Amino acid sequence: MNRDDKTMMKYKLKSSVVYRKEEDGALIYDHESGNMKPLNEIAAAMCELMFMEFKSKEDTLSVIKSKWRVSDDDLVRHDIDEFIAGMKKFGFIVPAE
Repeated sequence: MNRDDKTMMKYKLKSSVVYRKEEDGALIYDHESGNMKPLNEIAAAMCELMFMEFKSKEDTLSVIKSKWRVSDDDLVRHDIDEFIAGMKKFGFIVPAE
């Protein structure tokens, strides 16, 4: 898979995953595996943008930078990649196609 394929890949929450918005983020729970994870406000925004609204990583990066006034693109890209990897590891997301 080349870099463009990886960048363009979109994911969605598994059908067994419940997403609950909280005051300071969200709680994500997979009722099949029992995996549960609290998400802080930024992680919750990433989850909603990429896995529920199917925004691209670049669109997500723009929202995160604007809303939280972050100027370092590489830092935000790294955080997005780490978030996707963690969501895959816990089995919360599957390819959207």
